[in-house]
Amino acid sequence: MDAPKVSIVLPFRNASQYLSECVNSIQDQTIDSWELIAVNDCSSDQSLQILNSFAKKDFRIKVYHSPGIGIVSALNHG
Repeated sequence: MDAPKVSIVLPFRNASQYLSECVNSIQDQTIDSWELIAVNDCSSDQSLQILNSFAKKDFRIKVYHSPGIGIVSALNHG
């Protein structure tokens, strides 16, 4: 596969109730050449497990862990 044309950075913390809908929406787009860079911002709910589950099924999804705390740190890491 060529380099993705669209990169999406998704910082998340304790967003388990919304993540499936969010990732499904990204996967449903008409463009196939994208990557999702999901950055865990110290979640204490099931958010990380949800994203890891999606990443196992779709190679375009990468999950990372923010070295700091807060959205700015997560976005910079992404």
